[in-house]
Amino acid sequence: MLEKDAEAETESSTTNAAKQTVCDAAIRCFQQYGPQRTSMADIADEAGISRKTLYRLFDDRPTLIEHILNQRLNEMGAGVKSRLRQFKTIEDALIEGSIESVAAGRQDKLFSEIVREDTNHRVEQFMFRGTDTVRKNMMKIWSPVLEEGRKHDLVRNDLTNERIVDLIQNVHALLFIRDDYGDNDQRAFLKDFLLPAILKVRNP
Repeated sequence: MLEKDAEAETESSTTNAAKQTVCDAAIRCFQQYGPQRTSMADIADEAGISRKTLYRLFDDRPTLIEHILNQRLNEMGAGVKSRLRQFKTIEDALIEGSIESVAAGRQDKLFSEIVREDTNHRVEQFMFRGTDTVRKNMMKIWSPVLEEGRKHDLVRNDLTNERIVDLIQNVHALLFIRDDYGDNDQRAFLKDFLLPAILKVRNP
């Protein structure tokens, strides 16, 4: 039994390493040719593997792209989580933290290029729905903020943290796509839309 577990763990580790090799090759191709002009054949050649092997690792091109976007979002999230601690109020955390989250995505040139230029509808769906990994990381980022707000009776009782994080994710995706919005436009939108959706109405 232990031998089988060890074999399975070794196989999983080998597969993950192979996937990372492919992702690294894909990123190099995207940077050289652009995401739209890069084919799976280009990526296979860059990774030094056959297309058959590539398709065993990733079912199709959108699946590979989602995997890369997922990795980059996780890296961005780690930076945003550390910065959320600096805000003294939940309002500031939700507004300014959201602006910083959107800025992190916009500043990642490859991430922005894939989202804006890839014509596959799955990329748009990924931005709004994410993946289980993205949702878990979003929960890790925002749950401390929400729990602190709940201690002070500021967060709506009828919404779970999971539902609120879903709202935050969708608003961030919308703001990312609205590249005509500057910081002040985003700030006004978040104040008018996100805060009332999450926080209790305060008595004057």
